[in-house]
Amino acid sequence: MLVVQGASVTAVVRASTGEPVILLSENGHPGMLEQALLDMVKAASVVLTERELRAVGQAIPRLRAGHADARVTVDGEVLTVYRLSGDD
Repeated sequence: MLVVQGASVTAVVRASTGEPVILLSENGHPGMLEQALLDMVKAASVVLTERELRAVGQAIPRLRAGHADARVTVDGEVLTVYRLSGDD
């Protein structure tokens, strides 16, 4: 599962491989607001399986802290990437 911060919208989608991808607006991390977290979980609950949703819930402290796996620049915009396993 990938969580990508820096997108212009918040959305939960599945990649062509079936892997969940969560796009978070750049107004997030670190210190992500509670309402933004609630909105993310609501969006995720429509798309993700129960197990995947648990992984997101368990990763929230990591998302808040901003412990990213990678940063990528696309068209001048910096995207922060978090990779979550189903066992996080």
